[in-house]
Amino acid sequence: MVDANIILDFFDLLNSHELKYVLIKNDDDVIPYQLQSESDIDFLIHPSDYHRLIDIVVQNGYEKKIGESCKRYFLEQLKDDLLFRKEDCYFHFYEALSCSPLTNMGNCKMALERSVQKYIWENRVWDDKNNWWIMDDVSILLYLIVRSVFDKKNFREKYIREIEKRITYIDNEDFFLLARTVFFGFTPKLVELVKKKEYECILGKYLSYSEY
Repeated sequence: MVDANIILDFFDLLNSHELKYVLIKNDDDVIPYQLQSESDIDFLIHPSDYHRLIDIVVQNGYEKKIGESCKRYFLEQLKDDLLFRKEDCYFHFYEALSCSPLTNMGNCKMALERSVQKYIWENRVWDDKNNWWIMDDVSILLYLIVRSVFDKKNFREKYIREIEKRITYIDNEDFFLLARTVFFGFTPKLVELVKKKEYECILGKYLSYSEY
């Protein structure tokens, strides 16, 4: 296990410098006390703090590593991801919520629509229990579904557990509007399949959907 103090100290560093960040997710609440060694913690950093983050983290003794950009193309002028290490823990930052498109373009990442990014920053939530910033439940729910479809190409059990913790938000108007920027006309069918827990059907039905 990663020493929880390494994780908590890192969040203290971010907070003390008032960096604008959010923790993307915390599956099964393993952060900070049950994170496996050599695991990474995923964040978004606001574009306005991207370069300041690098300076602050490196100046405080964290090692800057090479992230996903060594093996993936970052499209639409998306800045390279940032990966920092302290002992057996990695801290992984992106300037925008992104996904891997289901195309023959090769290994690449592209940002979700600007409206999604804007929503995330306007609705981030301060977690009083842990003293860190997190995405709101609508954003997390969207992220889990997008990641399952585009990046993982299946719905993993831990993702399903996290989706079902937030299943009431599937009918939220904000969720529907954000999901439409990704799934377009398939969005009502997506919502229906998630509510029915037919996760194994979602990717196939999305790929074969033609009623645009």
